[in-house]
Amino acid sequence: MLFVVLVSILCLGLILVFDTGQSVNKKVQLVNSADAAAYSVAVQQARTLNFAAYMNRGRVANEVAVAQLVSIWSWTNYLHTHTALFIEALSWLKYIPYVGAIFAAMEAAYKVVEVVVGGVRTVYRPLAATAIQLLDGLNGLLAGAARTFVRWGGIEAAQIAKDVLQKNDPTAEIDATGWVVLAQQLRNAASDGPNSFLQKHDVPGRKRRTAGMDRYRNVVMESRDHFSADRSQRNSLFIISFPANGGTDMVDYDRWAAVDILRMKINLPWPLSDINIPLGWGGAQAVENTSPRPKFFPGIRAGGRSGRGNGWRAYYHNRRPTYRQYGGATNWIAKRMAETQPSVNLYKPFPYRNITQRTYTKRNDAYFTGYQGLRDYDDVRKGFAENPDADNDKAGPIFSVYVTSDRRNARTSQDINGIGGPAGSDMELKSNVNKISAISTAQVYFNRAPYSALFRRMVPRRWNGRPSSDDQLEMGNLFSPYWQARLVETPNSVYTKVGIGSLVTGP
Repeated sequence: MLFVVLVSILCLGLILVFDTGQSVNKKVQLVNSADAAAYSVAVQQARTLNFAAYMNRGRVANEVAVAQLVSIWSWTNYLHTHTALFIEALSWLKYIPYVGAIFAAMEAAYKVVEVVVGGVRTVYRPLAATAIQLLDGLNGLLAGAARTFVRWGGIEAAQIAKDVLQKNDPTAEIDATGWVVLAQQLRNAASDGPNSFLQKHDVPGRKRRTAGMDRYRNVVMESRDHFSADRSQRNSLFIISFPANGGTDMVDYDRWAAVDILRMKINLPWPLSDINIPLGWGGAQAVENTSPRPKFFPGIRAGGRSGRGNGWRAYYHNRRPTYRQYGGATNWIAKRMAETQPSVNLYKPFPYRNITQRTYTKRNDAYFTGYQGLRDYDDVRKGFAENPDADNDKAGPIFSVYVTSDRRNARTSQDINGIGGPAGSDMELKSNVNKISAISTAQVYFNRAPYSALFRRMVPRRWNGRPSSDDQLEMGNLFSPYWQARLVETPNSVYTKVGIGSLVTGP
């Protein structure tokens, strides 16, 4: 009799060990499946943010291309005006005795240059106008693509969670509570609500400014090449100098404007005033329309500490300098001549005469129309993704996958015939647990390795300067594609939401 009791106890112990092993094995399988699903969701969301960053970088590059096209048109307008003025002046100077032959030769050379420049302008303008409209239209498509992926990427993420879970454990599922939690997290990551991770920045009405759109414009202005940003040169001979100034600025969110001037400056001693003689001028703009026709001045007003003064403040150059409007082309020559005669639309009273049939003589030819400018964009809300530390709850959005499986899928003795006591007997082992659950959380975070040669950020500290390494920690943004995914501890708040607050130490 004692032997039977001992054997029964041993069998009961073996069954308990078997049931525990089966339950633990199923639990581990669920945890691994939840890890895979949560991590896959985070990877998809990181790719979505990186896609938006690539789209935004493309938009910035296209804006710089528009600035270059406007810059070239302004510069050729200035060069053509210069040749036209000199041809007219030389046509009179060649009658001076003794030196007239020199001026006559110069006149012949300038006429050749004028014909060439006029021909280039004739061909260039329609090509540039078409290119600007194409680039602007492409920016509209890129903006729409970024917005669509960010706003609706959660649908794909939910499907990915379901597919990955099924491939890892066909018996597991995300119940209604789990879907509610995950859907809320996906919505907070993609929407632009007051507590969401991202914030939408809309283009305000005309003549209005917002901090978000100022940031976008600053990124574009910082990205200009040296020719677009500042075309200034200075050549001098004793007391006579020939300063040339020019630059292209994004005056409004929907307007690029460029001005170029050349003058002869004679420096006279005090108390005499210096003499400035205009030798050439030109201007160009990319605008949506010319009704009313935008003026060139006062120009961009985003300088100084307030960001409202004349010029533009470069936040990434040494000491954050404020650069002059149009590269310094702001004197009376620019404001009077380039403002009213930007596209070789020279007045014809004496001593000017008609110069060439290739010359554009309409003031509106200085304007490229059909350009809509910066579009709305999304960026990381202030206070989020400022550092990549895993213990920082605002390092990035989190995504929790709560999975369950029926207890019978663990295949314990209760669910296998021939193991354990007969059904209804005193030896039957019953479990009060109907479900086995697991939860896993992953996070999307931003981290650009500052010490890696492949990802080191190189920033020029002045226009046309050599880029230098910037080892400062870059905060999360939607202009740099360095979003990554990682598994993190599930917050207690998520445990509470799924109804297992007592298991705060983990599943």
